[in-house]
Amino acid sequence: MSDDRYERKAGQRIKQWGIEGDIKRHIESTGEHPIMYRALGTEPQTQHPFNLYLDIKSQGSALRGTFENNQKVVPGIAHKLVEKGFMGMVGHGLGTSQFVAQTASGAFWDYAGWSAWDLDSLEYVRYGHPIDFSKIVFFSYSGSGSTVDSNRAAATAKELGAYQVAFTSVAGSPITQKCDDSIVCAGGFDTGGSDTFHYTTRLAVSIWLALEIGALTRPDARNWNDLRNRLFATADKMDDIFEWVSERARILSARYKNIRSILVVGSGANEGTAEEIALKYDEMAHIPTKGMCAGRHIHGALGLTQPDILTIVLAPQDDPAYKELRDIAQVTYMLKSPSIGIISEDDEAVAEQVDDVFRLPETDPHLFAILAILPGQLLPYWGAVAQGSINPDTQRANIARHAKVWNWLFPKDTH
Repeated sequence: MSDDRYERKAGQRIKQWGIEGDIKRHIESTGEHPIMYRALGTEPQTQHPFNLYLDIKSQGSALRGTFENNQKVVPGIAHKLVEKGFMGMVGHGLGTSQFVAQTASGAFWDYAGWSAWDLDSLEYVRYGHPIDFSKIVFFSYSGSGSTVDSNRAAATAKELGAYQVAFTSVAGSPITQKCDDSIVCAGGFDTGGSDTFHYTTRLAVSIWLALEIGALTRPDARNWNDLRNRLFATADKMDDIFEWVSERARILSARYKNIRSILVVGSGANEGTAEEIALKYDEMAHIPTKGMCAGRHIHGALGLTQPDILTIVLAPQDDPAYKELRDIAQVTYMLKSPSIGIISEDDEAVAEQVDDVFRLPETDPHLFAILAILPGQLLPYWGAVAQGSINPDTQRANIARHAKVWNWLFPKDTH
């Protein structure tokens, strides 16, 4: 199945976010023509394949384009940040964008040896977290580059003298104008109402940047060429595994379409991956889902682990918390709670304890995070399709009361 509905152009959107015409009438008719599609400028879909499916499938191509377009940009920014003497990063964004920063932080800890953490953009604007911008670079994440609160955070940091790098999919977008450097990812534009390739491409270039900083400052710490080659290989791997991951996700999602709730557990680099998968269940399938680290599960979620609660465990083989993640898999087995493991190809321990697995061709936890998002998106996508009454493209904006709220919260040009 090829994506021939739209011609995707790197660094561009199909249209600016917004709804033209009589908004009241559009809200009243959102059941027939959901306002999400009007805002995005895409055609309404009523059955599989919804637009999101093709967005998800486009990620291999988006990664290839991103790697090709930034062969000079990412190493150049790495040199600049090292020359300026930065020793840490703070990444900010909203929703998916924040989880990109959270997942990428692991690579900055591990590869670059930097202090690194993430912030919600609105939380930063409202509470003014103190950051030493003489030592810490500010990473501004926004897929569209136009999200209002992310731009407000970038403007606030600029006033305080921050050196900023924008991670976006739209060249020349408002957020790039507030930053000193920009990394523009390929992939084109969203055709459904949930970030897919934006997450994957921005995560990949963030890991790439951490890798290049590590290669400059810690040349003997890792085999940097091997890691670089494995990073670039994720594009082809994403394409290679797509069909079987999608089919397994379809089968398992039909089995769990009426599950009460879901726990997604990942540690270190993959705690952010767990949070992003949980967000996708919230957005696409509307199944209440919690993302958490292993310690949070062990010290609080045991009482939630019941036969009507599904647990998804992210356990790459080289993860420093692999033992604890394996323990959580065993907890699900002992409590007779359904479980899915997203694991490395040669895993044996976690695979023995869970009901079903997705085996991915990577053991490094940071590179694993790029591939793990594929089952993490397809499971909730197929979960929506299996329920029958949900359009995963719309985040319920095909229902009038939700359409009113969408228009109130996100009017024209706010995304």
